[in-house]
Amino acid sequence: MRLLIGEKYKKKLWKSLAAQGFEVDFLPDNSQVDTRLSGHADLMVCRIGNELIASKNIVNILTNRGYSVIPAEREQSAGYPHDAGLCVCLTGKYVVYNPKTIDPKVAARIGNYIPVRVAQGYSKCAVCVVDENSIISADSGAVAEAAKAGMDVLIIEPGHILLDGFREGFIGGATFQPTPDKLVFTGLLDQHPDKERILRYLRKKLVEPLFLTDAPLFDIGGAVALP
Repeated sequence: MRLLIGEKYKKKLWKSLAAQGFEVDFLPDNSQVDTRLSGHADLMVCRIGNELIASKNIVNILTNRGYSVIPAEREQSAGYPHDAGLCVCLTGKYVVYNPKTIDPKVAARIGNYIPVRVAQGYSKCAVCVVDENSIISADSGAVAEAAKAGMDVLIIEPGHILLDGFREGFIGGATFQPTPDKLVFTGLLDQHPDKERILRYLRKKLVEPLFLTDAPLFDIGGAVALP
């Protein structure tokens, strides 16, 4: 399994990722967004099926590395919502997104997914995908809309996830799903008050948790699993 992850997190994660058998292409910092979020893959690349849509400033970098990439239509800039056009959550069946912030190149390619329209522009960061029908999130608005659409949702307490420079990070940015039966966490759940609820939910869904580090859970902007 090959992943795209921000180079900012290489030092913390590469040994553990290699030990788990992942091949990782580390993305350079995204100069167009807030420096605190410059290593977040979920702001740089959106994968839809076998297509990769990327922020304009990293298209040449990815092309030179051998990837076929579609440039995003909009330029990114620091600050929400101008950095959130690619931060769209796809479960394989549903797409959770804010129609006001989604990049048009992404919007044109989500017609085969059941739409879950939310106010949260950072939907991929705010939502942890467990399977095509199931998610975990602390965002009450996204949870409510997902439930209305027929998804099975575990709502957790906000916070308790680290993100340098911010009061808190998000569960989607602190996890990624390399295969349908595994969910990778950047750190441990020990300091999260919903640890046992999360683990029970994963057992119910027959999904195995993997923990990359012994640190408390921290937000890296997730990872893009490549086809």
